[in-house]
Amino acid sequence: MAARGQIVVWVLGAVLLTGCASGGRPAATGQPGVQRVALTGAQSEAVSAGVRQMVASPDTAQLSAVTAITRAGAPTVQVCGYVKTADASGKEGPDLPFYVELLDVDGKPDAARGQVGDAPAERSKVKFMCRYNG
Repeated sequence: MAARGQIVVWVLGAVLLTGCASGGRPAATGQPGVQRVALTGAQSEAVSAGVRQMVASPDTAQLSAVTAITRAGAPTVQVCGYVKTADASGKEGPDLPFYVELLDVDGKPDAARGQVGDAPAERSKVKFMCRYNG
């Protein structure tokens, strides 16, 4: 009986690891018409610049858990994640959720609009905009 339990644990472990092995490749999100995408270097820079414009301490902004999707028929790349900044004394603040919509303007990515914040109204908007990002 103990051997059967070990087999179950190994199988579940293998299944979980397989699910985590996307390696940053684009993947389906489970929503019709929604596709996860990898950002180019220029897109990543545009996202970083856009988010930095929305925070009080742009020089200390650190982005994390960034995901990007496209939706069928939409001209934007929707990017979601978290940003952490430090105050004037250097103390790190909390991870704040963000979203940014990237448009292609004259062949270059532009962080057209977005939202950063943890206040109820801001969090609600970010949560709504990021509902397909996973």
